[in-house]
Amino acid sequence: MVCHTIESCGSIGVNVINEETNSNNSMKLQNKTKLFVVTFLMCILPTFVYANTGSPMMWFGMLHSLVLNAIIGLTESFIVTKFKIPNRIWLIILANYVSMFIGLNYIAPHFSTLSGNYDFWGGQTNYGNYELKGFLIGMTSSYFATLIIEFPFFYFAIKDRTQRKKIFLPFFVANTTTNIIMTLVYYWIVSGGGHW
Repeated sequence: MVCHTIESCGSIGVNVINEETNSNNSMKLQNKTKLFVVTFLMCILPTFVYANTGSPMMWFGMLHSLVLNAIIGLTESFIVTKFKIPNRIWLIILANYVSMFIGLNYIAPHFSTLSGNYDFWGGQTNYGNYELKGFLIGMTSSYFATLIIEFPFFYFAIKDRTQRKKIFLPFFVANTTTNIIMTLVYYWIVSGGGHW
């Protein structure tokens, strides 16, 4: 299109600007409408939004099961190596994942419930009502289960078969050390909101 006068060229520019402004205003109105609808639904349907999604114990438990088990396995392997017993690290790490899955997901909650703490992971317990006695009994039972579950893994993790007879003391020291540290960390997490 060719402009014959300045006024006609100016009006074309104004029309283009007006169309852009109208489309921007339309998009802003659509965004405001969407925001209003979402806000309205959140206010009228409060069951969709929960503020109690988990507890520190649950979140740390997930971190423990995903990442910390590998670190614990490496530490236990290192402790066994200090006793001059070469081992397969991957098998000791696998032992930790198996024992954590069974010990902290089944054994500890079961024995915790028997002693009066019906919510081992603390997701349904109000702050200040967590039973520390049940927690301690659950963690202790989990420790004994860990010893039973992990020993075969440690036994077969030893590279030199002639040294397998020497594994009990390093195994016991490694597991006791890591379990005491783990129990103290979990206790630190739950003690603020618990009672004896």
